[in-house]
Amino acid sequence: MQQPSDHQPDLAMFSAILLEIYRLAREESLERFHHTVLECLRPQLHFDKAWWGRAAQAADGPHEHSSFLFGLPDHYIDDWKSIRQHDITVTRVHARPGLAVVVDMQGGDAPPQLQWLGQRHDIGELLCVIHIDPVTQLSDHLALYRHPGAPRFTTADCLLLSCLMPHLASTVAINQIRTLQALRETLSGPRLAMAVCDQHGTLHCAEPGFVDLLLTEWPQWTGPALPAGLSPQGHDGARLNIEARRISDLFLLTARYRCAMEQLSSRETDVARLFGEGLTYKDIARRLGMSPHTVRHHIRAIYAKLGIKGKAGIAHLLHQQAPFG
Repeated sequence: MQQPSDHQPDLAMFSAILLEIYRLAREESLERFHHTVLECLRPQLHFDKAWWGRAAQAADGPHEHSSFLFGLPDHYIDDWKSIRQHDITVTRVHARPGLAVVVDMQGGDAPPQLQWLGQRHDIGELLCVIHIDPVTQLSDHLALYRHPGAPRFTTADCLLLSCLMPHLASTVAINQIRTLQALRETLSGPRLAMAVCDQHGTLHCAEPGFVDLLLTEWPQWTGPALPAGLSPQGHDGARLNIEARRISDLFLLTARYRCAMEQLSSRETDVARLFGEGLTYKDIARRLGMSPHTVRHHIRAIYAKLGIKGKAGIAHLLHQQAPFG
C-alpha cells in the first residue's frame, strides 16, 4: 500500500478532520465554533496563530465583514489595515481562489510593511487560502501563522488547507443555521423567521421565510445586503418588526410580520371583530355593554388607524393571513 508523502496527505486523517468539524458545526455554539475548529486543526497543520474571517472585495482591497482571531490581539486587524496595500498575500490568494499560498512575512521578498507586521506580532511564515461565496461574493479566508524559525509549511500543508477550506466555509453556514433553529425553539408565533448578518448588513444565512418577510416591506429588494433603511441593529416598520441580537461581530435577526390589526386596542379589536362579522352598532353595543355612540367612536378610530373604510375593509383585515406559513 502506498504511504502518504509530502505531496499526498493521509486521506484517513482528512476524513477524520471532516467528520469532526461537521460534528462541531452541529453541536458547538456560534460563539465558540471558530476557536474549537482551529484547535481541531492544530495537530495537523501545526500553526501558532490564525485569522479566520469573511471580507468583501473593494477597489482598495478586501474590507473585513467578520473576523475571528486565534492567538492574536484585537489590534492585529487595525495593524493589518494600515499596511494592507502592501500585503502581497492578498494579491496571491485572489489570483488563485481555493488554493493555499505560503508567504514569509519576514523574508527578503516581503515588502517592508509586511515585514513590520510580522515582527510586531512574532510571525514568520503564513499559510492562507480564500473561498468565494458564489451568492454573496464575499470571500471566506483563513490565514495560519507560525513563529519565526518554526518548520516551514509544506506542499502537503497547502494541499490539506486547500481541500479543507470549502468545508470550513460550509460548516460556518451549518453552525449559523443550527444556532437559528435552536433560538427559534425559544420563540413563539408562526409569523416569524430568522437570519444572520454581519455589521455591514450583508446576510450570511437566512431561513426562506425571512426573505418573504423582507419582501412585504421592501418589494424590490434582491439581497444579499439588507434593504436600505434596515440596519443590522433592527427595524420597526409598518408591516415588519426585526429584532437584533449581537454575537461577537455578527447579528442574529428575528423578523415578525405585523398584522394591521395589531395597531388596535383590545376594545377596538373586539368592536372590529363583531362589526366585521356583520353586527350593527346596536348589536355590538348590547354585546359589549356600551352605548351605540361609543361603538361609533371606536369604529371611527379603527378606520383612522387602519386607513380603511367600510365593513368590508375590516372583514378583509380580520381574515388577512401572514405572508408565509
